[in-house]
Amino acid sequence: MLDTGILRKKVIANKKDMEKVINILMSIGYTQCSINDSNEQYRLITRIPEKDNNIGKRVYSMYVRIFLVEMDVERVYKFYSQRESCYYYSHILFDYIEGRELIILEFLYRYFKLFQDDIFLNESGYVYTKEDIEKAYCNKDSNWIYNSPDVL
Repeated sequence: MLDTGILRKKVIANKKDMEKVINILMSIGYTQCSINDSNEQYRLITRIPEKDNNIGKRVYSMYVRIFLVEMDVERVYKFYSQRESCYYYSHILFDYIEGRELIILEFLYRYFKLFQDDIFLNESGYVYTKEDIEKAYCNKDSNWIYNSPDVL
């Protein structure tokens, strides 16, 4: 089973997509990014600043680690969606989603405005389309990611 992430019908990951992803994160408030380009994937680690009221300095938390996959590996990055009746390939994989459900929802809401044909797959195997993410976004429920899109 694949990790939690965004999948697309064709394996495409490039610098232009990475820039769009970074722009989405920056529009949410992320300011610190670290990018690593390997043969198989781009790795983006980013943090959002929060102010510590006790000592008045900025600390960085709410990090997101994202992988943009560049290669098609059978049974590793390939997924058949019965709901959509076609194969999808990993495009963006998320690490450590617990406690970040709403920020991931915000990211997905903005992401699907640009990439409407992609889908989101959670750890339980639930597949969310752009329309499902829009429903979840309206509810602002932090448990959305653990539920079937049918109950949104």
